[in-house]
Amino acid sequence: MLKYLPGILIIQIATLAMTLAALKSGDQEFWLAVLLLALIIGLVTAFWFASIASHVKKDALAQAKDEFSKEREKLRVDAERQKTRLIRKSHEEIRKETNRAHARSSFKLGAGFIGIIAAGSLMIFSQFLTLGLLTLAVGGGALGGYLVRVRQEAVSRHKEAFAISEGRKPAIEVQPVKGDSS
Repeated sequence: MLKYLPGILIIQIATLAMTLAALKSGDQEFWLAVLLLALIIGLVTAFWFASIASHVKKDALAQAKDEFSKEREKLRVDAERQKTRLIRKSHEEIRKETNRAHARSSFKLGAGFIGIIAAGSLMIFSQFLTLGLLTLAVGGGALGGYLVRVRQEAVSRHKEAFAISEGRKPAIEVQPVKGDSS
């Protein structure tokens, strides 16, 4: 509001000076000149006020855009942080569940392997030497194959976890298509 005060004061002072000058003169042509001069001063002041208002509007608009862009960037950063936090949390839950499943299957595998060793040992002691050795060899081969597969899966899970923690997408795994067995 203080931006308009100098213009208002100038108009009032000029109008007062012209009115006093016109009152001292009785000439109608002088009155016409004073009115014309007052009109010109009013128009110039109106354009001046419009210019001031335009600059104030542009400044307010620029400030609002700046605030909105800062807020939008803050929201974008917060959303990205929440997304990353959610991905890490879900990855951790998946990893824990996978570890539980592996522990259960490892227990079952261990129990099965102990059973195979017991059966093979029983056959060796009961004079079925060839069948007992064959049973032990098959059990050892199955255990070795399972351990190799577990190691490969652990390595691939480690690579995938590292890719996710780095912010990259893991490599796409291609699953074989099951065909119709007609």
